Amino acid sequence: MGRFIEGYDRSQPLLLPACVDDYVPQESLVRVVDGFVETLDLTALGFERTVSAATGRPGYHPGDMLRLYIWGYLNQLRSSRQLERACQRDLEAIWLMRRMTPDYRTIAAFRHDNPEAIIRTGAAFISFCRENGLVTPGKVALDGTKMRAVASAKNIAGADRLARDIAHTETEIAYYLDRLNIADQHPADVRDQTVNRAAFAGAIASLERRKRRLEKRQAELAEHDTNVVVFGEPDSRPMGYGRAPKFPAYNLQSVVDIESGLIIHNDVANEANDSQLLHPMAIAAKQVLDVDQLEVLADGGYSNAQEVARCEQDGVRVAAPIKRGAMSAEFFRPVQFIHDEQTDTIRCPAGETMHPKGKHTRNRAIRYRTPACQTCQIKPQCTPGYQRTIHRLVDQGALDRMERRVHENPDLMVIRRCTVEHPFGTIKRMSGGGRFLTRGLRRVKAEAALSVLAFNIIRASNAFGTGALMSRG
Repeated sequence: MGRFIEGYDRSQPLLLPACVDDYVPQESLVRVVDGFVETLDLTALGFERTVSAATGRPGYHPGDMLRLYIWGYLNQLRSSRQLERACQRDLEAIWLMRRMTPDYRTIAAFRHDNPEAIIRTGAAFISFCRENGLVTPGKVALDGTKMRAVASAKNIAGADRLARDIAHTETEIAYYLDRLNIADQHPADVRDQTVNRAAFAGAIASLERRKRRLEKRQAELAEHDTNVVVFGEPDSRPMGYGRAPKFPAYNLQSVVDIESGLIIHNDVANEANDSQLLHPMAIAAKQVLDVDQLEVLADGGYSNAQEVARCEQDGVRVAAPIKRGAMSAEFFRPVQFIHDEQTDTIRCPAGETMHPKGKHTRNRAIRYRTPACQTCQIKPQCTPGYQRTIHRLVDQGALDRMERRVHENPDLMVIRRCTVEHPFGTIKRMSGGGRFLTRGLRRVKAEAALSVLAFNIIRASNAFGTGALMSRG
């Protein structure tokens, strides 16, 4: 008869117990986590309770709790209850924590109390990589993605919806009050009347509670001075793609180094639109890399003329396509009107010169017109109105230079897509499909920093080797 490989007898005592260190391979990422945290100055990073108190029950060292969280995000274990179980049954966690088993409340409290310090820890890893030559300053790619918040889509409410729900509730209350009046005017069987009155009174009480709850939300909406609020998590915003249903979410931004593939800077915003985030993200990346000039590759969502101009002033060259709105094919498009920077005039398709005729303050644009429209032979191809007006942004020149870079080198957008989309896919896979577990922008940023740090450790280990990281640490 054939034989199978057999394991040890569980009840057989061992003469020399195995060392726990032997169960963790030398190239394991858990060793990188342990070595990296060992190099950190936790007090300088801002972690609480880095010095034990002279009295009271001893607590866990913040370095050990940080190790546990980084290892957990590496292994898709993000909740405090999952990490609590891992400390009791996972060999890597047992090795990392040296057989300490903190309860889930203690684990959750660490992330809750140290969000800023956790964010600085992610930045410290990038500093370590840059100091050891793992990051080469040059081009970076910028993009953002939507990550779901804890709150449900049912908690999204606007002023119109709340007013409509309150009016509907009042209508239902009036209906049941009418039913009670009818029951009083036409008494039937005493027993049935008692049952009906009790049911009607219960429904009215329930509707009154609902009305008070809606009115409370209406008051909260007025306090936030906005049209839409996500109740239970007001820091989040309804976000989505295209015409798909919107859900409470945050906007995760990342700047990825093209050469190494590491995320050198990340942040979380509650703005659904990326147009206002170009300059702060680019400048933060420039400071991380400590360079005088930086080239940023982005998509059309960042094509904000004012933001691009501010980047140019601060030594950041942006390459991104211009996001243009839909235009009717029946008339001449704005790009067919050529601007002359020296004379600040525009030449229309008919060859006439259009001069500046005022400013649009809110949109930061200049109006260009010409009286020649009244006698123009091709006016039906240009405008159905009295005359054609061209609005040119004050910072349109910066947009034109940005678009020219893309036209001169179309491969830049391919490089951007291949560089920045991959980290988002990995992070969303490691975070349960792209959903945060904490509430509020402050703590969500810390959770995002842990996810990014986990990705960077994996990326650095795959690119440069675990041994190289350990030796340089």
